[in-house]
Amino acid sequence: MDQIGTLELSTENIITKKRARWAQGYNGKKACYIDKDVICYLCGNNVKFIAEDGAETVFNFPGEGVGPFDAHSLSHCFAVAEQCLNPKIYVFVYPTFRQTSVLQGGAKLEYTKLFFSSSDYLCSLSGIPEFDLTLWNYNTGSKLCTYALSRENIPTSLSFNPGNWRQICITSEKHVTLLNIEQSNTLFVMQPTRVRLPPADRDAEEITENERDIPTRASTRMTRYTIDVPKAAKAGLVGELAEKLDEIQDETERVKPVSQVWTPIGDLYIGCAGGQIIKIDGESHQGKVIYYPPKKARVPDSRMSSAGIHRESMVDIQMTADDDLDKLMVEESVDCIGLHKRGLYCAGRDGVLRLVDVKSRDVSVLEVCKIGVPVTSMAFSASYRHMVLGSEAGSLHLYEPGTPESLRLLKNLHYGVFVAISCLPGNEHCVTCRENGEIQVWTIDKGQLVSSISVDMPAFSMACSPMLNVCAVGTAGGYIYYLDMNDVENPRLVERVRVYEGTVTHLVYQETGMYLLSVSEDGHVFLIDGRASKNFKPLAHTGMKGEVQSLSSYTDSTGAVHVVVTHNTSGNKRSGATHMTTFSVTEETMRDLRYNCHSLKYDFKDKSISKVSLNMAIPSYGSAVTEGGTVYTLAQTNKKVHQHKLPRKEDLPPEKELEKIRMEPDAEFPGHQLPGGQVLLSPHHKWLATYGTDGTLMLRTIGQMDKTVSVTPHDYRIGGVKVVAFAEDSQNIFTTGYDGVLTCYTWNYTPTGLGKAKSAMEAARAKKSKLMTSQMEENEHIVGMQEWTPDRESRPMSERPVTTNREAKEKMKRDEALERDEIYQTPTPTPEDNSTWLQNQELEAFKEEDKQYAEIKKNLRVSIRDMRRTLQSMLHSNATLPELERLNRHEFDLDIEEQMRLQGEADQEVERVREEIEFENLAKMYLREMIKRECWDEMVVKGRAVQAFNSNLEVSNFPMRERHKQFLKMLETVKKRRAIEIAESKARTEILELPQKAAPTTALFLSMLQQQRYGYGYGFDEEGGEGEDDDGREQPSTTGSLGMRNTVSGKFQVECLTGAQYGGGSDLFYSQFELHAREQKVNQIVLLEDAIFRVKQVFNKEFDELFIKKEQEIGKIAEKNKRIKKIIADLEFVEDVIEPSLTIAEKPEMMLTVNDDEVKVEKFYTPEQRKIMEKKQKEEEERRARERGDNARERALNEMMGGVLEVKKEDELKKDIPRPSFITTKAEAEWSEDEQKIAKDYERRVKELQEEREKYRKQLETELRKNQSIIQEGMAAFDEMLNTVFMKKIKVMMVIYQEELKILRLRYSLLIEEELETRENELNRLLEHKTAMKAKAAQTLMETNKSVSAYRDTYDIYLAEDKVMDKQFKKEFQDVSALQQDQLYRFFKKRPRALKITRAEGDASTLPNPFADRPSTARQNAQADQYMANQMADLDKLSNCPEGVEPLVWDRLCRYRMEKVKSENKVKVSAQILAEMTSFYQKRQEQEEQYKKDIDNIQDQLSRLREDRNRFNLNLEVQLLLKQGQVEVDAGSFIQEYKDSALIHRSVVEELNNNIQQLGESKIASMVESKDFRKGIIQLEWEHKKMLMQVEDLQNKMKDVQFIKVTREIQLFLNAPDYEGRKQGEVGKLEQTILQQKQIHEKNLSERKKALKELERTIKQKENDNEQLLKQLEDLNVSVHERKHIEQVNADKQKDSGAEKRYQEIVQRRKLVDLAKAQAQEVAVLRAEVERLRMRTFPALVQVEH
Repeated sequence: MDQIGTLELSTENIITKKRARWAQGYNGKKACYIDKDVICYLCGNNVKFIAEDGAETVFNFPGEGVGPFDAHSLSHCFAVAEQCLNPKIYVFVYPTFRQTSVLQGGAKLEYTKLFFSSSDYLCSLSGIPEFDLTLWNYNTGSKLCTYALSRENIPTSLSFNPGNWRQICITSEKHVTLLNIEQSNTLFVMQPTRVRLPPADRDAEEITENERDIPTRASTRMTRYTIDVPKAAKAGLVGELAEKLDEIQDETERVKPVSQVWTPIGDLYIGCAGGQIIKIDGESHQGKVIYYPPKKARVPDSRMSSAGIHRESMVDIQMTADDDLDKLMVEESVDCIGLHKRGLYCAGRDGVLRLVDVKSRDVSVLEVCKIGVPVTSMAFSASYRHMVLGSEAGSLHLYEPGTPESLRLLKNLHYGVFVAISCLPGNEHCVTCRENGEIQVWTIDKGQLVSSISVDMPAFSMACSPMLNVCAVGTAGGYIYYLDMNDVENPRLVERVRVYEGTVTHLVYQETGMYLLSVSEDGHVFLIDGRASKNFKPLAHTGMKGEVQSLSSYTDSTGAVHVVVTHNTSGNKRSGATHMTTFSVTEETMRDLRYNCHSLKYDFKDKSISKVSLNMAIPSYGSAVTEGGTVYTLAQTNKKVHQHKLPRKEDLPPEKELEKIRMEPDAEFPGHQLPGGQVLLSPHHKWLATYGTDGTLMLRTIGQMDKTVSVTPHDYRIGGVKVVAFAEDSQNIFTTGYDGVLTCYTWNYTPTGLGKAKSAMEAARAKKSKLMTSQMEENEHIVGMQEWTPDRESRPMSERPVTTNREAKEKMKRDEALERDEIYQTPTPTPEDNSTWLQNQELEAFKEEDKQYAEIKKNLRVSIRDMRRTLQSMLHSNATLPELERLNRHEFDLDIEEQMRLQGEADQEVERVREEIEFENLAKMYLREMIKRECWDEMVVKGRAVQAFNSNLEVSNFPMRERHKQFLKMLETVKKRRAIEIAESKARTEILELPQKAAPTTALFLSMLQQQRYGYGYGFDEEGGEGEDDDGREQPSTTGSLGMRNTVSGKFQVECLTGAQYGGGSDLFYSQFELHAREQKVNQIVLLEDAIFRVKQVFNKEFDELFIKKEQEIGKIAEKNKRIKKIIADLEFVEDVIEPSLTIAEKPEMMLTVNDDEVKVEKFYTPEQRKIMEKKQKEEEERRARERGDNARERALNEMMGGVLEVKKEDELKKDIPRPSFITTKAEAEWSEDEQKIAKDYERRVKELQEEREKYRKQLETELRKNQSIIQEGMAAFDEMLNTVFMKKIKVMMVIYQEELKILRLRYSLLIEEELETRENELNRLLEHKTAMKAKAAQTLMETNKSVSAYRDTYDIYLAEDKVMDKQFKKEFQDVSALQQDQLYRFFKKRPRALKITRAEGDASTLPNPFADRPSTARQNAQADQYMANQMADLDKLSNCPEGVEPLVWDRLCRYRMEKVKSENKVKVSAQILAEMTSFYQKRQEQEEQYKKDIDNIQDQLSRLREDRNRFNLNLEVQLLLKQGQVEVDAGSFIQEYKDSALIHRSVVEELNNNIQQLGESKIASMVESKDFRKGIIQLEWEHKKMLMQVEDLQNKMKDVQFIKVTREIQLFLNAPDYEGRKQGEVGKLEQTILQQKQIHEKNLSERKKALKELERTIKQKENDNEQLLKQLEDLNVSVHERKHIEQVNADKQKDSGAEKRYQEIVQRRKLVDLAKAQAQEVAVLRAEVERLRMRTFPALVQVEH
């Protein structure tokens, strides 16, 4: 195939001389200007260029896959990245498409974004795995620097600052990062600055870290002093998670940036997903929301609340209506923003473009333009006079800012996935179908959209008839729409046929267009007449197994249509087709269609169409059949092209063996890289095209299958190629993919391939001439057809009501016939609206069958009527029978199947309910077992309580679990270790002979120890005690609880409140003042837990004894109650008997068993259980019957002893004395004597019986009261015992809580230690990181210093060379005269004026470009170079040559001057680079200093942390148990802090008071002594005055002696009474003077040091100023040098009139300066002489005259 040629998008067809270079499709991604009126965007694997006038150009990207894309409107270039491993970035120049550079090494897998700066730089963002932002110089293709971004936050937008390419902004959903690019010649560095995003809601408040940490009451009570530990340390986080903790804990909903734009002054405007607009200040880097969208109206919760809300919101609604709703920016309205001179343009998915005034204080909308589609892309032209708006709907709009009426549609492609492509007859237009049902017509030569029409239903297939201009579209619901394409600019929908109910998945026209093949979802292949004259009537169908994968056909020379269908029967369509079915439709078959079908349903007979189904050995995709029965498919396993040969009919085995045969491929050829795809034959059946999910289209000839031509029109990442179609003459190939792009390829033939192309075109011409006659007829017929319009009654949604009404009427008629006992005949069915052709054929078949079997159906109806009558009579008779003989109504149901179905449904429902109940019961049982296991089974001591008899008092025990083996092992280890420690401490104490008690390490308890040293005891007189016992053990006051008292000493007697009573005593406990190490605290916790366990164990033993006593007491009461009940029964009293029993709280195991009387519902018994119960009941009745028989034992007892074995007194007393019979039969007067005696004896005996009864009654009453009192006394005694245990329980709980409080404090201290350790690890990590960064910065600083020094040398060389050129000028022009040489030198020094940067058009105030005042660096350089070239060209003109200078000399001067200009530019550029490098070096110095400060800060934090840790470990927090005390601290806040207070014993205060009293008395005594001493001092002073007066008299007497002429030393010796003492006094004064001078000197020295520091600070500032001045001086030196040369050249022309005057002034000033110096020197000499003369008279002895 490669001998024929290659496929290209932009080549010329050699044969037809037509251009076929187009691709169509736009998905709403970036569309931007590349020229003043040209827009570019990605179109599949191509770059599309479209001018504002509609002209289009397509650039086929040569790389492997197409990634991100961007264009540079100023430089007219664009960049495209590949989509492959190690992708490259290609930069091309428009419109020549010349490749400028290839950028490599920026990513490993993919690029996600590209964006140009306004100068010569390009930034790329890589994706997984590195996420690096890379800066490139796209002109040189060099990578400048890289910055690694966070992998968690994917950037949403990136951009350069148009006014300063050194600034980049990156936005993500959580962050805004500003990057500043720093440069040092060829070294580039990106320095990030992160901006905190503001809240999304204006009412949201920023919660600071301090506000989150609100101190609680518990924290103030638990802590003794505060240790500031960051949250990360408290959470145990180290590293990156520690740094992100604040961000993770930030619960404030913040804005989500989606778009950004820079301002000329370096500020940023950012659009957010919620409709907010943020402004970020370029200097402070602080973000502020300048616009919040209006809040959404709250939906009312109920009708009552909605009424009130409606009333309140009416005003808002009215205001909104008045203010124009379009001016309200809502959510997703600022997805695209752009800055203009007039303001900020915003657009988004709401389809409205708004101009927002952001300069004023209140943000307002100035301009509104409705686009009508969601806006996903926005870009300005280079002049900012035009704007292009892109939409994901596939449209491009042009807009002129400031004129809303200028909006116009540039292109509208109706974006969506294509489902099919086909070409119309004539080879001029192609038709595409999108999945939304839109049909579009395109021109083949230019790819212009001619027209479009929609069928308003989702489409799944489409095909164009090769016979007539008709397009068939298959949709959901089995509809096939037929469109008239004779007028391509106005296509018409002429017919709609519903063939079946499923989706039309495939539509294929037979080669001549006679038949249309269609496939349904259920696997049926339908044959439809493709002619309009036959109204596109469906003809017949045949069924397939499974899901149809592909459908292809071939028409042989006889006109027979051979169809190949591949289908999948496995249910997994991704695995490919597993079966291939072939059948043929001949003209003979179609002549007698009714005979070749099974019924009027027109389902083909398999024999009539020679239908054969074969199993494929290898699952495949697609199929294409050619002449000779050759079929091509794509294999699913190895992805190769397989060639199959269909077996001939005579070679086929019998049908039973046919299923066992597997169809093996005859040959296989190279295929695709990914599974899946389709196969397509060209119209002339010579070329085979394969395409698939790898995005590649491969073509090959049938004769040479190994040689292929391939192109990659679509990306495999989004599904690859979806549909491919050949043009009618096979010269063009159309492809579509899942990217919504339509591409057209044409052949670039080789000389060998011209013949192949001609054969394809001749085959197309032959086919066209063959079908010309029928085509004209059919086109005329279809043109005459009326346009089809949908009818509401025929819509599918209206079927249901009509069908329902018909069914209701039929049911009513059937019920009436049954009531009248008539025969009901079902009416003949009629087709419904929107019925399918298949349903209509089924109805026709049903009608024919109804006519054929009409008589049989009538007889059956009569028989059914007779059966119904008989059944009704039986029901009537059954109703009159007795209830026992009556049958159930369901037994008369003759429909056994229905009866079984109902019974089955009932059984299923019962089973479902039973299963639900079982699952529910199972869940409850599981929960019960879990609770029982956790709270009962695992308890060694079960939790129970004991209640009082006569009160509500209740005492419970301590439920206890069994201690784990691990804990017991640890406890044993701790005990042994602690015993060793105690023994070691005791031995060390004995060896060192320094017995001392364990003293507290805190100043809090020093006073206690001092009191113990002086013999003052701290013990309480009674319970508990304080301090230490006689044996040296600590008392509860210092141990902090009552449960830690050691009980092994014999000296200590167990008191009421000591720990030994509760079982918690031990010698192994640590003192609270010794718990410094972590192991000690852990061991103490273990020992305390063991102590708590023992305390509970001791109490539980006592509780068990109490519980046994209650059981015994209840047993005694039960025994007493038996007698009490007997007495009450005998006395016939009505009294309540106290019958105490154990409750559930006392005996909780009663809850685990359920008695029958607790169940209130009837128990359900299964039939098997009922049989067992009946059997047991019957056996019990038989046993009782046997026992009721003749029992000799009972009969003998009744006859001999009256039925009892023992005669009791109370029984005898109950018997009455028999009354004589005569008393009742005779009157008393008729009694005889014997009878009277008998009567008296009877009365006596009755009286005695009554007395005995009364006596016995009183005995019973006494016994009753006694037993009742005994019961009450026993109950009261038990209650008293319970009360005692209850009080002990309170004390035991107090002890346990004290120990648990200790454990909590110890665990809290361990937690603090862990936090401190975590913080220390984090600081160490930071220190290592900062140290590494500092080392790296130092290395960079050193390298920068070297590069700066090297470049400074280079700059000096350039500067020297430039100066040499000046000096060499005369040597260069030695051949000219001196006059000409001077003239030439003046021209040599002449330069154009400095360039003033000009705007693109007009004044800055009238330009719409907001960056017109700040052009880019590249633009400035380009303008400066162009200006310099033009000006130098003007200066080099021969017309500027001075007279007398030869042209050769002038030409040489121009060349030499140009070299000089280039040298000057080189020096200037070098100076700028050197300044940048120096600035970079200073920043690196500052960075190193900052790292040093950070390291020092971290080290300070580490030292403070270690100090805090040591203080925490040494300054222990102890728990005290005090009996009484007094607070001497003034109460401040509600929760008093005692950090600055001290806890001391009462005796210390008392001792201090005694000391104060003693000191007061001693002070009074000293004051009396001082008073007496002062009296003596006054007396001595009086005597001293007296002596002074005597001295004065003596001095007066000696005055005369002083006039004697003696030497100075003699006078001194004579005058001084103590000469040596006087000398010593003078020495002392001199020493005091020296001391004072030293102090003054130190003071002056400190002041000088301060002044020196100020001077050093000033020097440093001056040095910085000098550095700045040096930079300026370098530029000024260059300017001065240039000016000097200019002045030298122009010196001859200047006048010297003022030179002499200036010279005289200079001479006069010099003379005055010399005179002033001489006079100053003379004054200095005179001053020295005066000082010398003054010193000659010093010191002078002056005699005072008296």
